[in-house]
Amino acid sequence: MSAVAYRDWVFTEQGLPNDLIKRGVAVKDLASPTGLRLLIEDYPYASDGLEIWAAIKSWVEEYVNFYYKSDATIAQDSELKAFWKELVEVGHGDLKNATWWFKMQTRTELIEACTILIWIASALHAAVNFGQYPYGGYILNRPTKSRRLMPEKGSPEYDELAKNYEKA
Repeated sequence: MSAVAYRDWVFTEQGLPNDLIKRGVAVKDLASPTGLRLLIEDYPYASDGLEIWAAIKSWVEEYVNFYYKSDATIAQDSELKAFWKELVEVGHGDLKNATWWFKMQTRTELIEACTILIWIASALHAAVNFGQYPYGGYILNRPTKSRRLMPEKGSPEYDELAKNYEKA
């Protein structure tokens, strides 16, 4: 399943704005503070996510523009080049020839790449994963966690389950 999803994976589509556009729940709107207009009004993941995305991007812009005074300093940064080369050629060697990879020549490219990476590692990860234990950790929501047949009510096994569901 992961291989099928990865076949169509594009790094530049992992950022929230491009993801929302790709999924058809937003359109570009330069009049909006986020640059997008949501097509679904009550969509907390998107509306809250865009605020988080904007905060991440604002911080990254300030940092990159403080540290790199021009695009030329990006092009001359050998450590940045080595990092990006490893990310593309080793981390995604099968996609290294894709044309959508940033060339890492400008501050704009670095800002977008860092914003995407921080988004993936923070807010996206939290949205996808943090609800798993409250749902899957509750035995009644996940009977597959039971390692034996469900006991009949009134049996000794049922009483054991009622007293200590972790043994199930």
